[in-house]
Amino acid sequence: MTLSEAKDILITRLGWRDDKTVTSFILSAINLQTDSGRVFQGEHSAVTLENIRDTQPIVDVIEADFNQYLEDIREQIVIQILDDAFEKDYLDDKLLILYPNGFDSLISLRMTIFVAELIMSSTRSNRIERMTDNFISKLRFDMFRDPPTGDTTNKYNTSVTFRYNRELQSVQRRFGSQRNLLKTITKGQVFNPYFTENTMKFP
Repeated sequence: MTLSEAKDILITRLGWRDDKTVTSFILSAINLQTDSGRVFQGEHSAVTLENIRDTQPIVDVIEADFNQYLEDIREQIVIQILDDAFEKDYLDDKLLILYPNGFDSLISLRMTIFVAELIMSSTRSNRIERMTDNFISKLRFDMFRDPPTGDTTNKYNTSVTFRYNRELQSVQRRFGSQRNLLKTITKGQVFNPYFTENTMKFP
């Protein structure tokens, strides 16, 4: 199958949980759908509907637009992980049958990176008022800390980007068609299709 066809299968592998942080909105059925049973909020505590609402680009966003935004970023995340993993526009459909959960962690980690960048790059006043400098510093550390020199099997010892890169290589080994040069995420290069700047620079 093509990567576009794979995207259509993977797009509902993970969904959103109504985490009660945005009580004025009702999530659409498509956003609640999770074929794997996993939800995006399960990877990191910063991934909440409230944090996304308060930092996404639309000021005074209404329910319909917020639901559409959640759908759009989920689709973009799946497109991005497939682009990161594969050079050729082809994936053996038998492998998706054998390993239906093969991309779940990759999707979850990529969404976490996206939401973190959304929070850290936002200039919205409600984000600035609600999220302290300590929160942002801790979030940046969780995303981009230097690679560990000791045990890397414990996720609490590694950054989200480190785990994403490791999971990306695992998917490439399992599904083949590796890129010669891995397109990995670093603290100087983070994808975000909703901002004009596609990179963030940290001192």
